[in-house]
Amino acid sequence: MSLSERPGDGRPNFYTIASEPLRAYFEVAALPWRLPAALRNIPRGDGHPVLTLPGYGGADGSMAVMRAALKRQGYRSHALDLGRNLDSGDDRIQSVDDAIRFRKKMVALICARVRELYDQYGQPVSLVGWSLGGVYAIDVAQALPKKVRQVITLGSPFGDPRGTTLFHLMRRISRSQVPLEGQDYAGWCEGAQWKTPDVPVTVIYSERDGIVSTSIARLENDETVRYRKVNASHIGFSHNTDAICAVAEVLATRH
Repeated sequence: MSLSERPGDGRPNFYTIASEPLRAYFEVAALPWRLPAALRNIPRGDGHPVLTLPGYGGADGSMAVMRAALKRQGYRSHALDLGRNLDSGDDRIQSVDDAIRFRKKMVALICARVRELYDQYGQPVSLVGWSLGGVYAIDVAQALPKKVRQVITLGSPFGDPRGTTLFHLMRRISRSQVPLEGQDYAGWCEGAQWKTPDVPVTVIYSERDGIVSTSIARLENDETVRYRKVNASHIGFSHNTDAICAVAEVLATRH
């Protein structure tokens, strides 16, 4: 069964959702004493450029800690510099079709940023995408395979959006009147059809993710995709010591 055919009934349970803020708080609180020691056991980077892509609603500051850690490891880490990853005005999301249009708009802007960094350094760029940022990263890698060195995703929703907590929350916030039936779920899942095996992909996921269920945090045609499981909340992914170390290790060992 393809991702587009899977029902979105595998949402995280109530406890996992409700405990997200508290777990994220402890992840942030543990960083100062856990992260420095953990990074010392990971090989240093080779100085290639790394671009971070925040999740939906997040700005570059949401991944500042991860960028700083990667910079200390020897990478040239860069922010996206596109402002907050959020729909507004004519881009306000009321349906899956709207989300697809917004996604295509963001991917085009990110492609321009990747080209800019590629021209600046003369070498491919690694992409680290958190949540929806990871979906963007996959799309960008398929559009620019020669300019993307590798992709690392963190808790990204590749499958049916009904398998996320945010899908139903956003419908309430936007007061969407668009019926659930007949929306283009298959179109959204199209990016999960991974067709660029020359670009290494590592999917980092958590079974305790309160936003994106494990069932949709996978890519179709994933024989060349590697998976790393960490213990992280969704909103704390970019401040989670294990997740940051996993990113640093993959950047240093897979290319």
